[in-house]
Amino acid sequence: MESMDFIKALVLLAAYALGAPLLGFILKGRRKLQNAAFALMCFLTISGLFSASEWGLTVNDVPDYRGTARGFHCYFDVILAEALMIGILLESPRKFRWAPPGLWLYLTYIALSMLSIFNAPMPLYCWFAAWKQLQVIFIFVAAYNFIRTIGDVRLLLTTFVVTMGWELVAVLKMKYVNGLYQIAGTFEHQNALAMYANLIGLVFLGAGAGPKQPRSTVYLAGFLICCWIAECTLSRGGLVALAGGAGLVMLWSLADKITPRRIAVVSALSVIALIGVLIAYRTIQNRFNATYNADSAMTRVLLNQASRQMLHDRPMGQGWNNFAVVINPPYHYGDVVDNYFKRLGEFSGVDKNKGIVESHYYLLLAETGYQGLAGYLLFIGFFLWLNIRAAFHFRCHFLGAVSIGIAVGCASNYVQSLLERVLTQPRNMMEWLILLALTAKIETWRRASKAQQAQRPQAPQRSAKAKPLYQRPVST
Repeated sequence: MESMDFIKALVLLAAYALGAPLLGFILKGRRKLQNAAFALMCFLTISGLFSASEWGLTVNDVPDYRGTARGFHCYFDVILAEALMIGILLESPRKFRWAPPGLWLYLTYIALSMLSIFNAPMPLYCWFAAWKQLQVIFIFVAAYNFIRTIGDVRLLLTTFVVTMGWELVAVLKMKYVNGLYQIAGTFEHQNALAMYANLIGLVFLGAGAGPKQPRSTVYLAGFLICCWIAECTLSRGGLVALAGGAGLVMLWSLADKITPRRIAVVSALSVIALIGVLIAYRTIQNRFNATYNADSAMTRVLLNQASRQMLHDRPMGQGWNNFAVVINPPYHYGDVVDNYFKRLGEFSGVDKNKGIVESHYYLLLAETGYQGLAGYLLFIGFFLWLNIRAAFHFRCHFLGAVSIGIAVGCASNYVQSLLERVLTQPRNMMEWLILLALTAKIETWRRASKAQQAQRPQAPQRSAKAKPLYQRPVST
């Protein structure tokens, strides 16, 4: 281990083993401080103030590697999540849940993906990917155990409205002060920013278009902020996914219950969307018609072909996080890309530092094989089912409206993953896992609600007076 890596390891060990437990002890029983810690955890998912920043330390960094993980990166957000977990655990050990609904499927997906290590030319890189995936479990478990009432759900959504408001400031600075064309904000790439805004924006829309709540207008404002950010990214896939997702959320909301307010919200947003499209029409048209789009599309096709060849040769995958190794010499899989551009006379020699396939699903197949993709599909399918079931169980209720937004937002990201691997990006992963933690908590409330309903024939008077678990006040 190099001296700098040794110093980083010591700092991280102190943070995980001393700093987080100490902060957790301070958070014990102090609900307002826990609220602040949770809000900060949500805000830190954007990993930057006015530009992209890692907000963490990397041990054994491989800076030139073009895979999805370049070392054992430790996010400061995870340390905060650990502290929040410890504070809640010390406060009520019996109520703390180490394995929220769906966590076992996530661990299964990781285990199935790690089977590909036996084929990996660089096994260490597989551990980079596994470490990255395992870290966000802290955020998932912390968010699940923090959320106890509907008030906590409102805090989560309000925090993300503030977070996206700050992101908009960074985006507008880049666009109008720095004069950039496609804006990435505090993200690695504009596509990642667009899909981050897409996911949380559709949750804002679902919550804002649902039954009238104290902050319904705030959530709708958050949705408009996300639309503005997505427009500034000029991400073709992101814009289409956001427009389609918004339409589906509004239709689903009307199907849930047609009310004058929902009709007014849908009508107002439709008018605003039309005005926005008219204002930005020329810019969006130029982006979709840009000449380099053809080369980009062909590169995607060629990398997909290379992925299929990798899967054919090794059905269990070439090794998690090893695509960027085997797509380059001395391996032959990248020849399909080099030969294509050589025939066009646009390339000479051999590109020895090719990128990785854009499609998340092709990447999973090439790196982790059929078993890795199956584990991933089972995981995301389970949580989609939880959201759909919650949306129907909590019909005409705030939780049902939120579940509609999460279901459509996640589905939109999953469809877009055919073209973009945004959910491998750490910022998107952390946001995603927080919303899946909320999904798991709503599922817990759904089960409790079903249990209460089952008890009503035996104790009708007491059941009629009992408050739902998710509405009971939390003692501090």
